[in-house]
Amino acid sequence: MKFLFSLLTIIMLNESCNSTKEATLNTREAETSVSNKKMQDSIDDQMVIEYRASTRGFFELITIKGDSISFTNDYNIKRINTFAIPAEEKEEFNRLLSELDITTLSELEAPSKTHQYDAAPAAFLKVTKGDEKFMSPSFDHGKPPKAISDIIEKILSIKSLFEKQ
Repeated sequence: MKFLFSLLTIIMLNESCNSTKEATLNTREAETSVSNKKMQDSIDDQMVIEYRASTRGFFELITIKGDSISFTNDYNIKRINTFAIPAEEKEEFNRLLSELDITTLSELEAPSKTHQYDAAPAAFLKVTKGDEKFMSPSFDHGKPPKAISDIIEKILSIKSLFEKQ
């Protein structure tokens, strides 16, 4: 009799635990889908695009994050100019960025190699998305790989809007 009672108790406890596990799993799945949607909605604010070009005597760093652009020519990165990007420029930039597969940045090939012997400033494009970083190999400033040339031109044109201010 004691054996049957013990067996019945174990079965009931097991069923109770299983239903609790299922409820917990369903709750976690719902929380995950909500957090994924929030992440997609704010992905633009989490993404940082950096263009850097340098050689002896020349340095340029341009960073785009959210709705602002920051740039400096200071090697020590102490004097940084930051401006809000106009809506139409930001829209065009986002369109160009959406056409780019950032996971293939490291596979791009530079059209020329004069930056390797200081005939041109070496430049690269880096995209940081959350904890992930994607970076192009170095290329000549002013002669980016074809796949990223439009986005580099857009970054430089946005910078030129504020350069004289």
